[in-house]
Parts: sequence; structure tokens; C-alpha cells
Amino acid sequence: MKYPTMRFVFDRKKVATKTHKGLVQIEVLSEGKRKWIGTGVKVYSDQWNDRKKIINSVEMIQLNQCLDEQLRVIQNWINELISKKEVFDFDKLDRFLRYTNKSESFVDFVERRIEERGDITESTKASHRTFAASLREFDRIIYFSDLTKANITLYDDWLHAKGYSQPTIYNYHKRNKRYIHEAIKFDLLKNDPYKGERFSRGKHAIRKYLTAEELKKVKDAQIDSETICRVRDLFIFQAYTGISYADLAKFNFKRDVQKRGNKYVILDIRLKTEENYFIVLLPPAMEILRKYDYVLPIISNQQYNLRLKIVADYAELDRNLTVHMSRHTFATMCLNNGVKMENVSKMLGHTNVRTTQQYAKVLNAEVEKDFEMLERILS
Repeated sequence: MKYPTMRFVFDRKKVATKTHKGLVQIEVLSEGKRKWIGTGVKVYSDQWNDRKKIINSVEMIQLNQCLDEQLRVIQNWINELISKKEVFDFDKLDRFLRYTNKSESFVDFVERRIEERGDITESTKASHRTFAASLREFDRIIYFSDLTKANITLYDDWLHAKGYSQPTIYNYHKRNKRYIHEAIKFDLLKNDPYKGERFSRGKHAIRKYLTAEELKKVKDAQIDSETICRVRDLFIFQAYTGISYADLAKFNFKRDVQKRGNKYVILDIRLKTEENYFIVLLPPAMEILRKYDYVLPIISNQQYNLRLKIVADYAELDRNLTVHMSRHTFATMCLNNGVKMENVSKMLGHTNVRTTQQYAKVLNAEVEKDFEMLERILS
């Protein structure tokens, strides 16, 4: 029986230069057939030597050990076939590689683990997918060998250049750390590139909301476009219920709105937090539900936000409207009218009342502005 030979092949696709990395692969040759296995290691053209492998790199010892280990794993498997006198074929090799996952890139690993996880909600998975997509777009953290302190710093710079807020950037790093720690547990990575690194959490921007007068302008705006009118109605419904758009889109109002005496209520579980929430439907919300026979006109979140800009124009508001602003408007409206913080938290389905307290900070900021205005008038 014949068994395969193996060797390292660098930059098979001829893309490597002194400024652009090429991939190191393991070539498996058996009876005239070849298979190339990605190692997850990429280096520049002047960092490869066919005899010495990786050179001219501060990480060359670690990376060469990584390459040797991957070759050793496959060779041990082939030696086991030889000892058992089993025939080699590429299908068997594919099954072995799928089992060991030694040829999987870091981003592949992240994307696979996101889908495998059962401890997070679908909406959380969506935000993790966005993080994984950012790694692919950044294009410097694809393979396990790319997980260096230098690339983590460059990733942070890239996120800032994209215009993301510091809390958002912190969350991207937090997710990256999560999957790096998983990779270490699975023996896919030895060192944590975040060790000794600290990134600021930042401060969340003050939550934007509409005043009662601005909300009335939106509600009463004369809109001649049926499409834009539907968007306005969605916004008003959210502003009088506090329901998030993701929860609104999945809720079956025709079937699940409950009547209690002369009131109509919603009891459900939030997609994002898996917390229960409870809403009594106020007259403006019920008016909209009846208008659409309890089937609200759902559109994509992106289109919703785009069309809200047009709603703002019709309402003659000198500011942008966003989907989240409707929920913030509801929360501040409740607090302004004396609803207890704990009850607002229950209405919004917050995991912790501290989240709801962010709205109280908004109100404090508005009070401070009014005092400043009063000071100017009196001085």
C-alpha cells in the first residue's frame, strides 16, 4: 500500500509581496493527486525560506512550531493508518481534518462557534455575526497567526477610523476576547494577544428622545405618501408602547393581545434579553392597531430608519428620527409623568433597573439645560 508524502508550500496563488502576506499550506501528494491544507499562517514574501520555513519575523519560532505541530498531527494520523494497514484516501483525510479542525482559520472558527452556541439569543448571535464580519473586512485578523498585539492595536485603530463609538469598540474587543479564549481552550491558540492590553469602555451617548411637543408634531403631520405614513404609524405605536422593533416584528397582535376588563395588554419575552415585559396598550397605540386590523406593516430595520428621515421632514423637526428614539421617547414620557423606575423597567423588559436609570440621567441633563437657560434670563 502506498501512503502520501507532505511538504509545506508558500504562496501557491502568487499574491505575496513585501507588503502583502501569502498563505503557508501543507501539500499532501498521493498517487499523482494533491490536496492543499491551509495552516492559518500568513507571512510576507521576504519572511519565507523553503528550507528554514519562516524567517525575518519576531514570531518565527512560535510560527514554525505551529507549522511543525500541524504537520506532525497529520503525519501521526498517517502513521496510524500504516500501523493498522489501512488504505489512505483523501476522503478519510477530509474526515480527519474536520474532526481536528487544525486547518480552520480564526474567523472560520468564530463563525462556526457563533452558530453552535446555545447560550445566546438569536439577536445576540446577529451582533456577533456583525463582529465576525468586521474581522473579515479588517482583513488583518483572519488566521490564528494574525492574533498578535500589533494587529489588535491596528484593529482598534481601524474601528475608531470607522467612526464607531467607544462603547461599541469595547464590545467588539470583548467579543474578540471571548472567541480567543475559546480557541485557547480548544488548543487552537497558545497565547492571548489581549494579555496586558486595556481598552476603555467609554461612555454611552445621552439617549435621544422626542419631547411631548415633538411627538405631537410627528403624530399630527400631514403625510401624502402612504408608505411614509405607515412608517410614521410604526414610530408612534412604539413611542406609546416602548416595544423594541425586533419584538414588535415578531409579535402576533391579532392573536396574542389580551383583553383585561376594558384594557388591552401585551405579555411577552424580549428577544434581546429574554426578560418578560408587560405593556398596557394606550389609546394612541390601540388606534394604530385597529387601523391596520392588528397586522402592523413590518419593514426592514434599515428601511425603517431611512424613511424616518422623511417623516422628520414632514413633521418639520430639525433632527434625525431613529427607530430607537421611539423607545427612548416612551421611557422618558413615563418617567416625566411619575411612573416608578421599577415599573418602567418592567415595561421595557430591561434585565436590570440600572439600564432604565440611563433615562433618568437624560432627564437630569435636560433639567440642567433649563437651569442654564433660566440663569441666562435672570442674569
